[in-house]
Amino acid sequence: MVLYRADYPKQHLMNNIRATDNKSKVIPSTQPKVSNIVRTRIPTEYGDFMLYYYGNTVDDKEHVALVKGNVSGRTGVPVRIHSECFTGDVLSSRRCDCRDQLHSSMSFIGNSDCGILVYLRQEGRGIGLLEKLKAYNLQDQGFDTVDANIQLGHRPDERNYALAALILSDLRVRSVKIMTNNPNKISDLSELGIQVDERIPIEVGHHNENAHYLKTKVEKLSHMLSLNQRPRPVAGLLFLQRLVNHLGAARSVPGSVPFVTVSYAQSIDGSIASRSADSLSLSCPKSLEMTHFLRSQHDCLLVGINTVLADDPQLTVRYCEGPNPQPIILDSLLRFPAEARLLKGQDLPPIILTTDRAPAERRRHLESLGARIIPVKADLDHRVDLNSALEVIAALGYTSVMVEGGATIIGQFLGRQLVNYCIVTIVPRLVGGLKAVEDLNRPSGAPPLIIDHCQYQRLGSDIIAYGAIKSAE
Repeated sequence: MVLYRADYPKQHLMNNIRATDNKSKVIPSTQPKVSNIVRTRIPTEYGDFMLYYYGNTVDDKEHVALVKGNVSGRTGVPVRIHSECFTGDVLSSRRCDCRDQLHSSMSFIGNSDCGILVYLRQEGRGIGLLEKLKAYNLQDQGFDTVDANIQLGHRPDERNYALAALILSDLRVRSVKIMTNNPNKISDLSELGIQVDERIPIEVGHHNENAHYLKTKVEKLSHMLSLNQRPRPVAGLLFLQRLVNHLGAARSVPGSVPFVTVSYAQSIDGSIASRSADSLSLSCPKSLEMTHFLRSQHDCLLVGINTVLADDPQLTVRYCEGPNPQPIILDSLLRFPAEARLLKGQDLPPIILTTDRAPAERRRHLESLGARIIPVKADLDHRVDLNSALEVIAALGYTSVMVEGGATIIGQFLGRQLVNYCIVTIVPRLVGGLKAVEDLNRPSGAPPLIIDHCQYQRLGSDIIAYGAIKSAE
């Protein structure tokens, strides 16, 4: 890991701020200062923050910092310095990735012990809203985002991070982990005396409207983007954007506990299968499209062995464009059938997590057919221990897991509070079959689980209930 460091004393910080005049015409020769005028609590969908409003001696703009937790004196504080983008942040313009980066950053910080989002009012890479809109018109004529700025008499990037450095200094952070794809932001902060310990990538995907814009940032502005990301939600699935943001934030922290989404379909009377345990197709076509979109957004798709035995699923993305997730099967005794479709022509052969009770000969046979078998710790019921399974999944480099079934597996994940987000498709049918969720096995007296601030979306004939999972207070 490359470390970016600048162990400058505060006087060097002030000198360097004055020296950054080459990037912005508003930095005066006198020593700039910031002052926190007011701060207030801001509850958001990503958690509770304190909003710091800063005055300054440089301009009359309203720069703010959104702060999670106690950052004073801390090292390695996650920090996002976000430059204002009215068209993206407020109007949800698809010409850029700014809004997705903003919400992904808030999600990441909200899931951290502490963190800071500095929101700088420097629209359009520093040229202002009016000039940015003119640049948009030039882009529609064939200029890229860099050449459009140049045509208007501007530099490709006129932003200045001096005030951000002063705000971080005022908040008394000792060092930061900066959330950015822009190497110039790292070097500028270092020159301004901010110690940058690490870069946290913040890739949030691309689509037809912003692909050329992002490619230009890579080729002409040296931004570190792979441009190999998952598809964005289509119009009917925009309600999933919050989950997509959470998943984007999780991908920024490989090696940590994977983000777990539970998604399943049930009849209106709570059934997931018929009494005979035969396969039961419930979702309407639009709901199926949603499920496959969700699959494309997750690294892994996890089911229990009973789902494989009952349904012989493919666990692929077929109803929308996007990458297939890695199939992961929990199978404590290796009952996985050799003739399963998961072993036939799949681009990602299944990973089967088992226990030391599985027959060695069976393991060798399944491995010869292409399966990857990984023994993990067993729980008190001699089944695959879910915490150990998530540790293995994280060690393999996967950051998100979608759990689809069956009822036992869903109940285990929920009951042990290993689920971050839940999406339930409710189908207007009466089945009188097996319950969608088996006994949660919650400790006696434990509060029930709820979908926090549950929201609802109609898709075709189905109703989608969705939100983050938490214990009731």
